[in-house]
Amino acid sequence: MGNPTFLAKLEERLWSVNRDRWFRMMVSGKGYAPSAGFFDSYPRFFSTSSTASVPDRLNQRHRALIQSNADIISGRSVLDIASHDGRWSLAAHKAGAQYVLGIEARQHLTEAARANMREYGVPAGQAEFLQGDVMVELDRLESGRFDTVFCFGFLYHTLGHLSLFRKFERLKPRSLVIDTAISARTGSIIEVRDEPELESAAAVGDPGNPARAIKGIPAERHWN
Repeated sequence: MGNPTFLAKLEERLWSVNRDRWFRMMVSGKGYAPSAGFFDSYPRFFSTSSTASVPDRLNQRHRALIQSNADIISGRSVLDIASHDGRWSLAAHKAGAQYVLGIEARQHLTEAARANMREYGVPAGQAEFLQGDVMVELDRLESGRFDTVFCFGFLYHTLGHLSLFRKFERLKPRSLVIDTAISARTGSIIEVRDEPELESAAAVGDPGNPARAIKGIPAERHWN
C-alpha cells in the first residue's frame, strides 16, 4: 500500500491544479467583449512593458483596483511598491492622489515609468520613482509619510510576507490595497515554488546573469 499521507497530499495537489484549470477554462470561454477604459487614453503602457499589457485586462484591473478605491486615493499620498512601468502610479495620480512614490527594482522599468510620467504631463514632484530593493527601501521611508500603499502583483513573488507587513505597519498608512494570487490548496499554508527571473517575476541577481528566485503563494486560510 502507498503512504496515506503522500497519497492525500497528491490528491489535494491534483484537485488544486484541476480546479485552477477549470476556472481558467470557464473564464476564457465566457467570450466577454472588451470594453473601453482608462488605459485606452494612455496607450504607452501597452508597449513599455511586456507584462500583462493587454488593454482589456489593464482596464478591468483599473476598475477593480483604482476606481473602487478612489476614496482612499484622491487627495492622499500613495506608495506604489514594485511600481513596474508606472502604470498604477499614473492611475493614482489621475485619480487625484496628491503625491505618488513608486519603488521598482529594475532600471529599465524605472526609466520607463519616469518617461511615461513626462509623456502624460505629470508635474515634476507629484510622481517620483526609486530604483531599489523594496525590502530595503521601505526601511528608509519616514513613518506616517503615506496614507495609502499599493501592493499589486508583488506578494506572490516573495517569501518574506510577514517581514513585508511589518514594514508596512512601521509606515503606518491608513489603507493598504493588495492584488495577489492566492493558492487554491487547502490549509494554512504557503505554496513554495521557484521561478526564473523575468520582467513579470521576482527581481534577483543582475540583468546580465539571470537567476531563479524562490517565491511563496499564500493560501487564503493562511491569513485567517
